Order: sequence, then C-alpha cells, then structure tokens
Amino acid sequence: MKTKMTFIILLGLNLGFTFMNLPPALENLMVLYGAMYTEIAVLMSALLWTHAAIQVPGGMISDRIGTRAALFISLFFMLAGNLLASVAPNLGLAILGRVLSGTGTGLGFIATMKMIAIIAPPGRAGSYQAQLGGAFSIGSVVAYMTIPHISLWGWRWIYLVPSLVCLPLAGILFIIKLQERQGPFRAEVSLKQILRMPPGWILGIYHALSYGSVLTLGNWIPSLLAEVWPGQTATQLAWGGASVMLISGVGRMGGGFVLLRFPSMLIANGSIFVLFLLFSSLCLLRVPSAVMITAFLAALFASVNFGAFWDLASRAVPSRSLGTLFGFVNLLANLGAVCFTLMFGWIKDQFGTFSWGFGIIALITIWSLLIGRRILYSMLDNASRSEP
Repeated sequence: MKTKMTFIILLGLNLGFTFMNLPPALENLMVLYGAMYTEIAVLMSALLWTHAAIQVPGGMISDRIGTRAALFISLFFMLAGNLLASVAPNLGLAILGRVLSGTGTGLGFIATMKMIAIIAPPGRAGSYQAQLGGAFSIGSVVAYMTIPHISLWGWRWIYLVPSLVCLPLAGILFIIKLQERQGPFRAEVSLKQILRMPPGWILGIYHALSYGSVLTLGNWIPSLLAEVWPGQTATQLAWGGASVMLISGVGRMGGGFVLLRFPSMLIANGSIFVLFLLFSSLCLLRVPSAVMITAFLAALFASVNFGAFWDLASRAVPSRSLGTLFGFVNLLANLGAVCFTLMFGWIKDQFGTFSWGFGIIALITIWSLLIGRRILYSMLDNASRSEP
C-alpha cells in the first residue's frame, strides 16, 4: 500500500505542476513565442479545456480497459505533450503539446481516483482520494515557487521537468499490483443512466461550487484585494493566489483525516452551508483584512470536502462504473470552474466590483444545498437497502 500511495502522491504533485507550469513563466514565454496576450491565453487554456473534455471519455476508458492501462496511457500523453512543446520555440507546437498533456492529466486524474476506490480499505476511499486532491494543489504551488528558477536553465526545462517525472511514475506503476475484476467488460451502469442520476448532478454541482470557487479565488483574489485595499495593486497582491492554492492543498489533505471522524454526508452538506455564509459575507465586506480572512476561509471549506464528495460518489454506482461517474462529476466541476472565473471577470467589467459575483454564487450554493441534501440522503438510503 505504501508503494501505491507513493505513486498516487507523486502523480498528484506532477498533475498540479503540469497545470500551473506556464503562468510563472508567462512573460518569458510571450517573448519566446512573440505572442500577444490573446495568443498566450490560448496556450495556457489549451490544457484546461482538454482536461475538462476528457473527463467522461476518460472515465469510460478506465472502466473499459482497466485502471493500470489507462494510467500508462495518461503518462504517455503527458510525456509526449511536454516533449513536443520542448522541441522548438514554436507556439503551434506548444499548443498541441498542451492539448496532449491535458488529455494525459484528465485521464490520469480520473483513473487514479478509480484506482484509489479499488485499493482503499472499506470506508477509507474518500480519505485517500483527499490526499490525491491535496497533492494536486500542492503541486501547483510548487510550480509557482520553482518555475522562475527552473526557467533560468533555459525555456525547455519548463516542459522537460514534468515530462521527466513521468518516467519514474511509469516504473512504479509497472511494479505495483492492482486487483480488478476479471472477464469481459460490461458496464453495470451506462453513461445514459448516470446522466439521469440526480446524485451525480448534485455531487457535480457541489464540487463545482467548491473546486470552482477555489480556482476563481486563486485567479481573482489579487484583484479582489486591490479593489478594497487602497494603494495596493493586483501585482503587489499576487501572493494571494498562491496562498489560496496552498490553503486548498492543506484543506484537501486535512479533509481526509476529518473524514475518518465525521460522516461524509455531514462534511459535504455542512461545508456547502458554510460556503453560503462566507460567499454572502464576501458580497458585503469591504475591509481588506476581513475580505482576505473570509476568502482564505472559503478556500479552506471549499477544499476540506473533497474526499467527502468522492466517498459519496463511490457509493452511488457499482465499482465497474466508477470511472464513468467520476468523470461526469469532475466534468461538472471543471465547467463550474471555467464559468465562475469568466462570470467574475464579466461582472467586474460591468459593475466595477466583484460583490455581485459573490452574491450570485451564494444564491446558487443555498439552492443546491436545499435540493441536494434530500437527494443525497435518499441515495444513501437506497444504497443501504441494497447491501446484503
């Protein structure tokens, strides 16, 4: 189990690093490629869109060919994508490389989540999945801290570092044992059935409100603080974004231990209610210190529930369909992250303040809680009745 957890943590760190290895070197890359902000935005978002798009297909692939094979394929795509981007200082090659890397990160995340659900002791899957989620967030912080120094070796190392990490990961994956059901593939719950399952939608919305708010705060908190902090600029307050991701990583990992003491249902619903209170407060607060503390608390409570969401999802369908369900839930979460980030930017342009954005997300949060609480309790009741 220690070897498997080593693989899971290292993969999580590399996924997070791959996600955020470009923003810390943004100015250097713009000069390298002779690119404007619009062109560099395409490069930076290419991985994000591909990562989101592969969630459901990636889950189905993991269910069909097995977890180990899916993980080998994901490592190959991450390796190939980063190597392609490092071949020459060509923006087109870099974008294609990020598309391949996003395919690898999307498939790798979902396959690893299923791997954990298979190998974890009974009732502990959510705790172990929280460690993967925490490692992902910590990996993004590591990228922010190290890429400015790594880029001094040459621009290629921005891509080569995450690609080279794939090699020892493949070696570890080769030696670990994963026991899965044998026999021909036959999904016990089809994608069509999963799309009709209210619990899948509710868990996806919960995760979107949590993961989406973390990424939204990570992207916009420098501007949010500058809005209420006279004499300070977003550039001077850029440390706020790294702080949010660090708090998120610690929160996700800590949530795994919280899950050992409290029911996943209580953590899931309780954290969503606290987020409603925090978003409502951010809609009204204008004192810099209060805004900063409240935003950091929102990042914490939006992360401590990570393992609880996946623990509940693990109970919703048979193990052979977990990849498909996980992919669907994570697709909704990624779409939420993109939509909330865009929404906050549009609201800031239109109204000159982020306050209305927090008001809208607070309303969505309380609405989802009022509906979702009943649906999730019904899901657990049905699951308990079906147990022998």
